[in-house]
Amino acid sequence: MTTGVLERTAAQPADPPTRRLEGVALLGILALAAVLYCWGIGDRALQPYYAAAIRSMTENGKALLLGGFDPAGVVSIDKTPFAFWVQGIGVWIFGYHWWAIALVQAVEGVAAVFVLHRVVRRWAGERPALVAALILAVSPIGTAVYRANQADGLMVLMLLIAAYCVTRAVERAVDGKGTGWLVWAGTFIGLAFFAKMLAAWVVLPALAIVDLAAPISWPKRLLRFLIAGATTVAVSLAWPIMVSLWPASDRPYIGSTSDNSIWQLIFGYNGFGRVAGGSIGSLGNIGSSYGVQFAGSPGPVRLFDASLGGQIAWLLPLALATVIGAIVVWARKRGGTPQQRAGWLLWGGWLIVAGLVFSFAGGIFHRYYTVELAPAVAALSAVGLSACWGWYRARRPAGLLLPLAILGSGAFAVLLLARTPEWQPWLRFAVAIVTVLAVAVLLIAFRGGRIPARPAAALGVIALLVGPLAYSVDTMLTPQTVISAADPAAGPTAESGVTATVAGALKSSKAAEAYIAYMNGAGTLTAGDREVLAYVTAHAPNERIQLAVELGSWGADPFLINSSARVAAFGGYIGIDPSPTATQVAQWAHNRQLGFVLLPGPLLAIGKLEQSSGAKPKQQTPSLDTATLSQRIDWVVHHCVPVPPVSIGPAATQAGLLFNCA
Repeated sequence: MTTGVLERTAAQPADPPTRRLEGVALLGILALAAVLYCWGIGDRALQPYYAAAIRSMTENGKALLLGGFDPAGVVSIDKTPFAFWVQGIGVWIFGYHWWAIALVQAVEGVAAVFVLHRVVRRWAGERPALVAALILAVSPIGTAVYRANQADGLMVLMLLIAAYCVTRAVERAVDGKGTGWLVWAGTFIGLAFFAKMLAAWVVLPALAIVDLAAPISWPKRLLRFLIAGATTVAVSLAWPIMVSLWPASDRPYIGSTSDNSIWQLIFGYNGFGRVAGGSIGSLGNIGSSYGVQFAGSPGPVRLFDASLGGQIAWLLPLALATVIGAIVVWARKRGGTPQQRAGWLLWGGWLIVAGLVFSFAGGIFHRYYTVELAPAVAALSAVGLSACWGWYRARRPAGLLLPLAILGSGAFAVLLLARTPEWQPWLRFAVAIVTVLAVAVLLIAFRGGRIPARPAAALGVIALLVGPLAYSVDTMLTPQTVISAADPAAGPTAESGVTATVAGALKSSKAAEAYIAYMNGAGTLTAGDREVLAYVTAHAPNERIQLAVELGSWGADPFLINSSARVAAFGGYIGIDPSPTATQVAQWAHNRQLGFVLLPGPLLAIGKLEQSSGAKPKQQTPSLDTATLSQRIDWVVHHCVPVPPVSIGPAATQAGLLFNCA
């Protein structure tokens, strides 16, 4: 496995006509990726929580610097902000449109395909690199992620650039150089961390051990390792340290934490809490049930189950077989150049470490997390197929692994397609027929038949990619809803189980119904919302917070997305962050920094409040037993003046109950 196709790394460059054809092929793959990621971009729905935060960041410098969700700086988003800074570039250029945000995501996806090609080309040659780029381009979960606005897309791109830098560092080590490339690698790993926190460090062991393949002494390896590690830590923690040193009274409350600590957000709620489960952070108490129900039960076959199989597993068996084959060959021969060994350490380590973490993670786990596995699956599958093809052409006994690999992967594709028997039922039969035909021709040609083998091999590769391409095309053509954007997934089962998952997480059917209703209409202002917004902006033109909305981002998203009003989301993401406290609200009202507070319709539907005829609303037990929320609502109800709906507009009652706190 370290010979054959991998010897191309030391081979002479291809002739000019071949290079031109390879360049055209790469452009075609990038164009395919662009179509998959950009199709229907003008009508794209996005995750409203992050879309609203981007507007706040692009219109308020302090919110931009500190990752504030709202321009008033009440609560931050539940992520580090780098990915949303980058998405904001589209807004700064084109104005605030959801398609401008989606365009940046698509560019990130095309760039990821290109960078993977460059990394694999330096390891295994041009043709395996083209196959790897094609596999990544049609990866279903990749298509879903790069059509949404999650932070994972930028994280993967940064990690791929880091992989390229590490590869170059090993190459230059032969000349006693390459330390600069390791510094760049550490920088991009740090930027990946800045995009998605500890999720980026999942593959850090793989990136760290690659330089061990460099042909230099151990003291020099250790020195290079320490330099790269110091750079990684410095870049990763620069922003969190800044936030932790910023006076808490002068910055947003750190969303989704219970102690206003950026470290709890990074290492707790978004870190070890995702792996081990538990109750870290204000949302951590729903973590275990939410993750298990939505992305399958933790275990060794999780990546192959009904929830994740169609997203990432199409060529995962082939990638795993390739790694096992490389380990066997390495144990027997220990051959190959330093660059080749570095490639196996990089992609084999990436696949194994990330695969194990995602398989056994017991906390909040979304399907789109598996996009981090896609580059390793693509690289290893492509190199495995290329190695088998090299052995096949040389008529070596190992060449029979090529038809075996195509047969096994084709059969697994048929199995995945059979899980949705009513969706394109002809497709699995077509894949089965093409696979069997390709394998039969390859076997005949291998035994000396005069049938050309190259078209059969190409047909076999096509059979392997038809399934994931069909899932990607289905994702491309299916109108994207807010629900699908909030939890990106590909193919015919993308939105299945949402209601049951939310109901299980919130432990309340009313809460689940309110959530689904919110998601179906998120990002749009109702007639009542528009009337409330007009009333508030007219009567509170100078307040730091013109309108505060309970129910967190669920209630505030439409106002932030569709206006430049200074709107705050009390309670963070879903309204249960312990910020602001009732004391803070009272202080803001006393200092005339707070204009109005809206208790929106979904909040009433969940049962937190009920309105008595002719009287102020009477507080009830919150369905998400949160003391701060209860105290805050109690203060508003008893100290602010209810605004009669008739003075707001005919549809105002649809928006909820508005209170004047000025």
